[in-house]
Amino acid sequence: MALKVAVDINDSLDDVLMGLDRSQADVKRAIKRAQRKYTAFIERLLIQAVVDASGVKRNLFKKHRVRVTTVYAEGKIKVWLGVNPVGLGYFGKVKEVPGGAKAGQHYRPGAFKISNREAAFKRAGKARLPLVYQTQDIEPVAKPVVIQILKRGKQRLITLLEQELNYALNHE
Repeated sequence: MALKVAVDINDSLDDVLMGLDRSQADVKRAIKRAQRKYTAFIERLLIQAVVDASGVKRNLFKKHRVRVTTVYAEGKIKVWLGVNPVGLGYFGKVKEVPGGAKAGQHYRPGAFKISNREAAFKRAGKARLPLVYQTQDIEPVAKPVVIQILKRGKQRLITLLEQELNYALNHE
């Protein structure tokens, strides 16, 4: 499961670029640099916000679950956030406690840890097998955070664009 969001940045660009020729090489470079920096900013902010809200280890999102891309031709920033359930081992060290297993703040009654693996399992029935991998859903926590971050980020794009235009027109 994934959360996909596209942010149209043309409106923000139009406000700042009033009276400037967009086809000028300096302006094009400034726009592209601002978009690239904005993309990196949004990615960093999203990772930090989702990690803080959910309690998941940062490496999981940094490496596998967040992709922010800029589509220069369409003037859009596309955000992909993987919100599939996360194994308990990503919330902290899995510990066997009386009556179950615990990782971070999440407790699973009847679950257990297998040898040195950082994962919790639970038997599906009374038989020895099958085992069910224990996960925690993060979508309810991640969705509102993503929407809030993308709304807040628009002002940052305007600031970046103003800075890049100043540099391109006055210093290059």
